[in-house]
Amino acid sequence: MKKFYTLLAVSAIAATAFADEFISPGNGTTYTLEDLSKIADCQISKVNGAWQLDTAFTISAGDVLKIQNNEVVKFNDKIQVNVAGKLDCTPADTALITGVEGTTPKGFRMYADDANAVLKNTRMELVGITFGSKNGAIVAENCTFADYNTSNASGACLNFSASSTGKNVIDGCTFINGGTAAIGNGANTPIGIVIKNSTFIANNTKNSNRPQINLTSYGTEDVEILNNVILGGHFTKVGGIAVSNMMGYAYSNKVTVKGNIVKENRYGITMTGPVNMVIEDNQIVDNIYETNAMNGGSGLSLYDSAGKGKVYIKGNLIENNLWGITVIGTPDVNAGKVENPDAEDYNPGQNVFKNNGNGGVLYDVYNNGTSTVYAQGNTWNVDEQTAEKIETVVFHKVDDANLGEVIFMPAATDPTAINDVTVNSVAKAHKYVENGQVVIEVAGVKYNVAGQVIK
Repeated sequence: MKKFYTLLAVSAIAATAFADEFISPGNGTTYTLEDLSKIADCQISKVNGAWQLDTAFTISAGDVLKIQNNEVVKFNDKIQVNVAGKLDCTPADTALITGVEGTTPKGFRMYADDANAVLKNTRMELVGITFGSKNGAIVAENCTFADYNTSNASGACLNFSASSTGKNVIDGCTFINGGTAAIGNGANTPIGIVIKNSTFIANNTKNSNRPQINLTSYGTEDVEILNNVILGGHFTKVGGIAVSNMMGYAYSNKVTVKGNIVKENRYGITMTGPVNMVIEDNQIVDNIYETNAMNGGSGLSLYDSAGKGKVYIKGNLIENNLWGITVIGTPDVNAGKVENPDAEDYNPGQNVFKNNGNGGVLYDVYNNGTSTVYAQGNTWNVDEQTAEKIETVVFHKVDDANLGEVIFMPAATDPTAINDVTVNSVAKAHKYVENGQVVIEVAGVKYNVAGQVIK
């Protein structure tokens, strides 16, 4: 007869476990896979040097599941491990977490309020993490998440399913060829998170209407998306970065999207609903894979029907998208406001627009809303930065009396210098064949199609 551990204060995860699954006692024990292999209910065994997981089990609150250096862990078909305590996968060298060949494993489910996950130097293939901890956090550094199969959660490989006040950090990671978004959360589950120095390549291979980074943001917790590369797989429904507050909840937080390369997606960066957002020093290029320009393809798309959203846009290269910036509804858009350097809303602009358009017409900014958009101090896609010529690449009140005005003069005083710097740097992100294999080079680093760095 198999043992079943009864807890006085059982977690939500443990409560849903079947009676023939192992549930740890929650007494502060750290379990390695070797430890668990000695517990019959866990059904963990060594197969060709790898730990194979053949049934689900639960690590309760207070306990730790530790993956050790150079271990290979293989989930069998549909297997999901519940962790209410801590997932510790921090090998000095590496660890691989994957699935048995030909299976669709689920991965990790973490639903307890104080659950935590720390991952370093780890490669996860096929499997993902569904994270529902209110007080805990995921910290992932120097990890690769490849070929996520979506059986654990349809939303994202790292899927946040509960509101979180924890300090979630994704640093120096690679997400490649995932079946859906790489990182996401629900419309009513805002989180605080820092995503930095990471690479996202061709995620959402199912080509559903989800971007590679898909975040809801409202409430009190800040979101930072910093110095990443988001390189699309030329999918017609998959954008780069989306931040939303579609239910119009109150917020006091800020979303910062800064220093990223967003390239070759359906669209670049979108804001939907009332969000306090800063979009600064990004390179938003070649986001043209929407098949109908009336449905997308913007470098930046800013939509807020309630008029409570606020976005500050500075120093971006916006090049070769179907639209440069599109504004819908009545968000407060400041893409350059130079009239008073001492004003609280002063913004030098310094955005560069180049070759954004569709149907043979250039659209640097399309104000399809009723509010006034400030866009001073920028370099426009015209040979002379005069009001008359800039008017040809801006659509606003002058073209349709029902729309708001775009105030774009004065333009940048030294457009050539800004243009040269940004265009040269974005040229480092591209895909080509070298020595018979496909190479994806991003900011000088070469990757193969599995997301591994080529030495």
